[in-house]
Amino acid sequence: MNDASCSANSSGVGRVAQMHCGVPHPSVLIELTTNNRTTRTGFCFLRACAVAASVASVAGSTLAQQEQSETQWEREHGIQHEKRLLDNKFVAVERITFPPNNEGFGYARESEPARIVFLRFRAAEQDATALGGWRFEKVSFFSREAGRMIVPPGAGAFRLVNIYLSDQPERAPVADDAVKLDPKHNEVLLENSRIRVVRIHFAPGESGPMVDKRPRVIIVLTDSHATVTLPDGHSEVRDAKAGTVYFGNAGRQATNNIGTTPLENVVVELKSK
Repeated sequence: MNDASCSANSSGVGRVAQMHCGVPHPSVLIELTTNNRTTRTGFCFLRACAVAASVASVAGSTLAQQEQSETQWEREHGIQHEKRLLDNKFVAVERITFPPNNEGFGYARESEPARIVFLRFRAAEQDATALGGWRFEKVSFFSREAGRMIVPPGAGAFRLVNIYLSDQPERAPVADDAVKLDPKHNEVLLENSRIRVVRIHFAPGESGPMVDKRPRVIIVLTDSHATVTLPDGHSEVRDAKAGTVYFGNAGRQATNNIGTTPLENVVVELKSK
């Protein structure tokens, strides 16, 4: 992995950090936020880039020093950083949960930053730490033209799930595309040359046809109880808890929601070379 070079200075309203980062990996950023108003926010979170708004300069630091600065800043600000939720040849996934913010902060991006997909969620309950307490809101795309973005003072708690893209998978058949064959249960939220983001939703008792699946990161939105039927005809039970993030390999399956509640996932499909 190439090292990322960053420099930081703080200025402006509250504590606003201006981050200049070289980005080694394209990434998908999934954002979960709990405040009840629209808040513009952008981040320069990298596996090799410190997020320390209070650090005067990290340019030229070793990777270990950058990571130490990042950890210290996160600890001081009550940030929970779960690293390596997933890590394989295609993706690396981390989850970062921020408490309500009283100071405000922000980041500026320059050079060739990663293209980032923002999936925004709001808290479904007053207690944002409750399991499954995050409600999906929207998806948007962040590119280098978007520039600097700010989290103002008083912004509510939010959570990020960062999906860093590495190798593209080998080409596999997707003749029976779920979006084309079963649009009722598969809604495209965003698509570009590297990924397709799909929201999957099955009401209780609903099922879908046999479809081809790409390699994908699955973000579970609701507790679910389902079965998948494989090409050889046998079925497997697939239970999942809201908030779980896992990786699915390419293959064929038919989904049946045998639970009493809706099955809802957001899926980041990885396109082939």
